[in-house]
Amino acid sequence: MESFIHDVDQIEINPLDLFCSSIDTLRGLPIDQIIPPNSNWSARPTRNSGINSNASNNDRQEIREMCRRGIPPCLRCAAWIINVVSASNPTMSKSDCDDYGTLMKVRILEHGWDLVLKSLFPDKTDIERADVLDFGLGHENIMSLIHGDVVHGGVAIPDGGIQSLTMVLHAARDSLGIEFCPLLPDIACLLLSFMPESYAYATIRQMVVDDSSYFLAVSRVQHLAWCKTFSDLMRRCFPQTAVVMEQIGVLTPVGLEPILKRFFVTLLRRKHVLRIMDIFTGEGAHAIFRIGTTLCCLSHAHLGESIRKNCDNATIFWEGVRRFAHSKHFQFDIFLNQAYAVTKTFKVITRPVFPRPEFVARLISNNEPWAEANQSNLPTHADKKSLGLVEGEVPIELAKDSAGRLSLALWLPPVLQSTKLELIYSSNYHGRSIEMFYRCCSSSKHTITTMEVLDMNEPTVIGMYATQTWHNNPDGYGDGGCFLFRLNPMPECFRYKSEEMRITSFDEDGEDAPPTHVNDAGQLMISSDSFISMGVGEDGASGLRLNEDLTRGSTSHSIGFGNRELVGKGIEVFEVGLVEVYRFVREVDNRPVDGDVDPWKGMFD
Repeated sequence: MESFIHDVDQIEINPLDLFCSSIDTLRGLPIDQIIPPNSNWSARPTRNSGINSNASNNDRQEIREMCRRGIPPCLRCAAWIINVVSASNPTMSKSDCDDYGTLMKVRILEHGWDLVLKSLFPDKTDIERADVLDFGLGHENIMSLIHGDVVHGGVAIPDGGIQSLTMVLHAARDSLGIEFCPLLPDIACLLLSFMPESYAYATIRQMVVDDSSYFLAVSRVQHLAWCKTFSDLMRRCFPQTAVVMEQIGVLTPVGLEPILKRFFVTLLRRKHVLRIMDIFTGEGAHAIFRIGTTLCCLSHAHLGESIRKNCDNATIFWEGVRRFAHSKHFQFDIFLNQAYAVTKTFKVITRPVFPRPEFVARLISNNEPWAEANQSNLPTHADKKSLGLVEGEVPIELAKDSAGRLSLALWLPPVLQSTKLELIYSSNYHGRSIEMFYRCCSSSKHTITTMEVLDMNEPTVIGMYATQTWHNNPDGYGDGGCFLFRLNPMPECFRYKSEEMRITSFDEDGEDAPPTHVNDAGQLMISSDSFISMGVGEDGASGLRLNEDLTRGSTSHSIGFGNRELVGKGIEVFEVGLVEVYRFVREVDNRPVDGDVDPWKGMFD
């Protein structure tokens, strides 16, 4: 790893000593090839450049601190595998570790990967029939990962990326013997975002080279031991936060899922998850515990009394953490400094606020007997349920499929994920009239509108989730909680992204020109006596729009939602069949949720 640092003039460079560049195997997106100046990362990284093989402990600490500041994207493939090899093989020489990141190792790793593939998938059709393994992560989390986790790109993984992910995960199970490892699917996705399949597999193999759980918990017992260790560390380092988290069920195996199963993917922005991955490849699980506990403490400090007043379960707590981590109040570099802070004692000696890796490793080991004794009593996963249905005089048609309602549950805010859908408008029953549409929606604030697209090769259902009551208002309304979606085929959600709405142009002199795009989240919903729509496009079109008699719809790229083809490639105008609108009803008392307050709404705006 040291070889990435400092440029050294060289008369001749052996091409095999050059480090391999990063490549996005998962989505095929371009990777920034610029190495920032004055970053201490070599602009011409070779195996021989940088600190020599007799690097001191201080030099190794410097490298660790550089990784905390972030590895340039073009160097992540080489840096990550060298970090992991070095951490997993402490007796291996620096030169041997660095070999893994150079072109010298490419053929060896690719040959090994080819042998693995031939043994696992002797026939090409075997790959096509293989499914993505979840390793205890849960089906709904795997579906979320494939169909558009924001951190993994925000859009569905293409078929080629799904196939690469499938092959790497099957190799991890069948060649490396991993049966249970909830972190693995997300870790594999991150690796494949900067590595070819052969390198991702080789990196995972190094992570599990022994059974120390330095990087991953590879059994149910180890995972439960990690969960108890996280809880113990919270009580030791942040006792006040721990009390609050314990009261609402966060410090349980199920409650800790966003960190110990999803690797912060559902909590932080993609760029911040990648920064944590830079650290994790060198420091292992210790980084997860350190960063995770600090994030909980900092979030608790910012959420304040709202937690005690409005938060009664782990799901709502983590939604508050996510809102905070995506707000302007969250500064990642300052947060990392807090996570790695030290305190001074006796004016000279410094000690870390967080326990050292050796202490955490002993704590995990000491908790394994407890985990062994309790593994049959403690659930490690709680499958999300599909939204329920209220049986009325008119049956629901477009959302009667439980798989579709599961997708809706995953996309909705936490406060609505355990509700039931009640039909309030059906074009087959109430008639095709925009006036009747408004009348039926008049008493409902949060609604889901679904519509059947006609003349398609397969059943197609699309729709929109509204956060304000539909009514005649051509000036615009709604907020950033709205989203567009496709329910069938291939469920996919298109959420509002505020940064896409604020686009400023410049004239030739570099001066600000008038904005050419909509920059107000209050115009997400626009409706009149002749149409209803959600999302605004550059040319005045809509993300999704229905005409006055709800028989024809149109769709186009919306700046705020960034939706791709909502209906199908090249299809912008379509005929509409059945249209249905649902409101949300609580399961506990069968009362509509409208009027309930979102506990985090407006807190981080």
